Amino acid sequence: MNWKQYRQLPEEEKKQDVYYVVGLDLGDDSSCIAYYNLAIDEAEVIDLSGGYGRTSMPTVVQYVAENREWVFGEYAVQNMESGREFTVNGLIGRLGNSEYLDIDGKPVSIVNVLGLYIKELMGNVKNINPKAEIAGIVVAVPPYFSDRAKKEMKRAFKYAGFEKELIDLVADRECVFSQFYKENPKIGHTTLMIDYGAREARAGIYRLEEEKIRSLSSLFEDIGTREIEAGARALFTAYYKANSVIAPDATTQNQLAIFTHQHKDILFQKSIRAKASKLYFNFAFPPFQVTVTKEDALGLTEPFHRRFDKFIRQVFEKTSQKVSLADIDAVICVGGGFEMYWTREAVESLFPQNKLRMYKNSKGVTAMGAATTAAQLLGVAERKHIEVEDQHQLDVDIVVMAGENFVPLAECNTFWWRTHPTKIFVINEVVAGDVPFQILSKTSAGETVVLSEVPLTGLPERPKGTTRISVNLKFVSEKVATAVVSDMGFGELFPKSGYRQEIGVLL
Repeated sequence: MNWKQYRQLPEEEKKQDVYYVVGLDLGDDSSCIAYYNLAIDEAEVIDLSGGYGRTSMPTVVQYVAENREWVFGEYAVQNMESGREFTVNGLIGRLGNSEYLDIDGKPVSIVNVLGLYIKELMGNVKNINPKAEIAGIVVAVPPYFSDRAKKEMKRAFKYAGFEKELIDLVADRECVFSQFYKENPKIGHTTLMIDYGAREARAGIYRLEEEKIRSLSSLFEDIGTREIEAGARALFTAYYKANSVIAPDATTQNQLAIFTHQHKDILFQKSIRAKASKLYFNFAFPPFQVTVTKEDALGLTEPFHRRFDKFIRQVFEKTSQKVSLADIDAVICVGGGFEMYWTREAVESLFPQNKLRMYKNSKGVTAMGAATTAAQLLGVAERKHIEVEDQHQLDVDIVVMAGENFVPLAECNTFWWRTHPTKIFVINEVVAGDVPFQILSKTSAGETVVLSEVPLTGLPERPKGTTRISVNLKFVSEKVATAVVSDMGFGELFPKSGYRQEIGVLL
């Protein structure tokens, strides 16, 4: 159903149990789906395991050429040992690059593969009600999602058959706040939100004002749970090598990967501190049993505990106004990483228990918030959606002209304090004297504003098309940056000259 048509329906007709307002949290590691229960005015996570209580589904798609069959989620993970399949993961992080995959000898867009996954995921709504009609969908995406990635995400929904149902892509933190502030919002409330997922930890400090939520700080770090899983796999591999008479080959490595996926959580349970756990390696020859001690588990978690503690303290160092740990009114903990006890411990060591908002299903909170946001945008939830105002993100692309083309130095939606990639390009003209050089801002509509117009002086004289330069943009604050231009040379004929020029940029 077209969500715009649904929004125009009479109030009573909107709340018929055939209509489903849906929220999705699509992650690189796993995904969740929730719906807004119109009867009780609450969002609920959907069981994706057929009654076994699993509310997340691995974001993994697999093509089995032998049967010409697509397999999704947990089935794809369990089937990775055959060697005859083509497995695709990290789907969300690969958006925005116009990427194609060679599947069974044919080029297939990563967008189409994601579309197949979305179609499979959305099919779970039918498990609640076979007559279900999707009235609207909101997808939670990272706040730094590029415009190109957003376009490809929307194309994936079109490919899945849900183009008219897709209301919008909303920053995941706004989705969480929609859920958190649905009841009793407090003006002036200062909140620390921590989203700990597979790839990274993300955190920010926010303050609720009359019509918006103001971002005071925002930071992310690559200390996701995948690092811990890699450590667990190394530990299990060491057990295998010490106890099996057969050296691990490619098939065994796949079996160890699946074994780690199935048993990694046992290392991070609270009970392991008081009682050792036993693992049975039934795929090895001969089969054997290993006791995993508390020391084994702590050897994996303690380094991450220290990094996590440092990361949280850095969030407070980057605030736009002074905020201390004691100033925080609530700490919202979301993401699959908070299903591990040691992560909860790390937060509890910094904040009192009464300020922590730990959820039974921490992975599903964002999906529930997306469903709540969808209900708010469709007018079936009481409170209106509140947006986050963020001074840490760029609202334009920062580009340099290279001939008739724009070369992006910093992309829209990225955080100014990030390390922006150095760009290298050729000056396609004769260099003899000063070279005109402009740095501009560019909106999504194509409108440009000149931010800096300083010529490059002192470049070596060279023929047309033989001067290669690098440009790196470094921000001092959200309004001040420096572009560092260097001569990169051009083959053996024109080696690097050591030329370097710094150009100031004001936004």
